[in-house]
Amino acid sequence: MQVTETIPPIRVAIVGAGSMGTNHLRVLRDFEEGRVSVVGVAESFPETRARAERIFHIPGFADFKTMISQTKPDLVVVVTPTVTHFEVASFALEHGCNVLVEKPIAHTVTEAEALVKLSRSKGLVLAVGHVEHFNPAVRRLKELLEENTLGQIYQLLARRMGPFSSRVRDVGVTLDLATHDLDVMRFVTDSDVRTLFAQTQQLVHRDYEDLLLGVLRFESGAVGVLDVNRLTPTKTRELTVTGERGMFYLNYITQELSFTSNDFEQSDWAQRGSVAGVSDGEMRRYKVHKGEPLRLEYEDILRAISTRTDPGVTGESGLVALAIAHDILESAKTGEVITCAATIQAK
Repeated sequence: MQVTETIPPIRVAIVGAGSMGTNHLRVLRDFEEGRVSVVGVAESFPETRARAERIFHIPGFADFKTMISQTKPDLVVVVTPTVTHFEVASFALEHGCNVLVEKPIAHTVTEAEALVKLSRSKGLVLAVGHVEHFNPAVRRLKELLEENTLGQIYQLLARRMGPFSSRVRDVGVTLDLATHDLDVMRFVTDSDVRTLFAQTQQLVHRDYEDLLLGVLRFESGAVGVLDVNRLTPTKTRELTVTGERGMFYLNYITQELSFTSNDFEQSDWAQRGSVAGVSDGEMRRYKVHKGEPLRLEYEDILRAISTRTDPGVTGESGLVALAIAHDILESAKTGEVITCAATIQAK
């Protein structure tokens, strides 16, 4: 008689029960019984902690160190302000826990480098929550680019904007929002940023920039453009990728992906002779198997822990995105073109 080995569920502890922490708890609750066991949530604000305990029926802790020491989780999820990421993640890694830390990986490049080094020395998974990496439309775009549907990539234009949010107070839009697009651009182009130039403005936020315009030159020759702010009354999350055969349009929110091809035709615009012009060709809308990116991110992390392999977004990838973001801030401060210092090849 063959005996089937029972695999125990992965024990997960959450640090931070605010709006994002609540999203993580909701997604974890919906996993099939036996795959995941949420063993605790740490939250310093009593009312927020009590709400999480009541809704998700899990034990709450005022201190994350106590929670980790008592519950001994397999995975610690860090959903706290950016300035605390290093303190929480490093403690978890030192105590033998795999870590998922929300983006950006840390507040400084030095802290991020230390987390990557620590996770590697411990043989633990360090995943960074660049959740757009797992957006089904992004994954489909990546496949199509690898199939050479577009040909050479000329330009990537990311528009990520919306109204002011008082929720994020410890970083500006570069670290909070643009890091999503930096990760996605590197992922779909399979190329690193060589140089960049940026301008920022601080118009509403008390301490940090709330508008960013940036231009990136990739090693592949493609140009990336960042149009990011928290000043626009409507929420926009879009990416266009223009190349030799046309243009892809991706909507992160609706997970729509379409392609408009170039159509070369003769034009009678000139009085004498004719010139070749590019006009709209056929437009194709691709089928995308839609799904919640955060759920797909967890599927990836659970796989990485179970198989002892790298997650989709490694600590190294998070480090590079953070380093480029800091280069953007430096360019905005000095008004100079920056040659990126991020040399780690982490796709």
